Amino acid sequence: MRTGWMSGRIAAGAAAGGAALATLCILTLPLLAAERGEFLPEASVTSPNGSLVYNWIVSKSRDYRVYIPAGYVKGRPAPLVVMLHGCKQDPESFAAGTRMNRLADEQGFLVLYPRQSALANGYSCWNWFDPRTQARGGEAAIVMAMIDEVAARHSVDANRIYVAGISAGGAFAAILASCYTDVFAAAAVHSGFPYGVADNPIAGLRVMESAYPYDAEKSGQAAFACRGSGRRTMPMLVIHGTEDDKVLPKAAGDVIRQFAQVDDLCDDGQDNDSIAATRLTQKTVAAEPGQHAYVVSTLSRDGKPLLQEVLVTGLGHAWSGGDDGRASPQDRVKFPYNDPQGPDASRMMWDFFAQHTLGDNPACAVPR
Repeated sequence: MRTGWMSGRIAAGAAAGGAALATLCILTLPLLAAERGEFLPEASVTSPNGSLVYNWIVSKSRDYRVYIPAGYVKGRPAPLVVMLHGCKQDPESFAAGTRMNRLADEQGFLVLYPRQSALANGYSCWNWFDPRTQARGGEAAIVMAMIDEVAARHSVDANRIYVAGISAGGAFAAILASCYTDVFAAAAVHSGFPYGVADNPIAGLRVMESAYPYDAEKSGQAAFACRGSGRRTMPMLVIHGTEDDKVLPKAAGDVIRQFAQVDDLCDDGQDNDSIAATRLTQKTVAAEPGQHAYVVSTLSRDGKPLLQEVLVTGLGHAWSGGDDGRASPQDRVKFPYNDPQGPDASRMMWDFFAQHTLGDNPACAVPR
């Protein structure tokens, strides 16, 4: 049985293939551990809530790719990491640059890579500024439909589903982490924005180009409201470069402050700073060959990091420790927005994720 990349398209009508797949599974029992990758035929499902405010005529479907790690066995639940690419990227370049598939082979988790449509955004950016996406509709609803599709086809551990992204994908990850605490066990935002800092395309450009007014308390309350029922605390890792000129480094602290406010409201039902960004402890890691210096700030609960910020000295708008596809410095960059200098953001994310399960995240207290 081969494993690896699979492609799918969210639209309507995979019932016929499902019966054939079930028959195939029966005929090939006992199941063997996966070894290599293969593409599966496109599948389809529709999200009725997938329309956007500012591009309402675009399809409610998106393409995606799934990576099945070596050693995967159907019927044995595996963690799932949802990876949201940035602008001018796609699942293929994002997977290559982050090396997340290599880590998946090592650690045994599935990876879902949604693909933004050029019709939905000319730069292939996720529409994180769209009001419907920020309210459990739009592209958020589409990605959640993808997760349901992947879970129906493969053995996903519902207790260990995680989300991460960079830039526009990082801002999108912050939305999903805000609104779906009943699905995601932890989240990571690399060089992205907090939930709700823009609600239209022009505002989205403005916050990228300059500092923006930000009220962590108000923003955190809005993010908390998006959770609906089934609210839980949300462990959050933020990674950002000090030399980022696309998303200013202040955004990293804003994401942390927002989720501190959200988790503060969640833990005892009161806005009383029982969880506060001011309580993070700092550790400085010196530079070494092949790695930037960085500062890690952490707030722990029950012996595990609940909020963690990693500020990487000298890193621009790029995935820390990523593969830019060059064999030598003179070569053309094949995978933009990746910095080969560490620390390794992918491994940092998995190490953070691996400490959290959905069941361990406390349910929110009733507001008082």
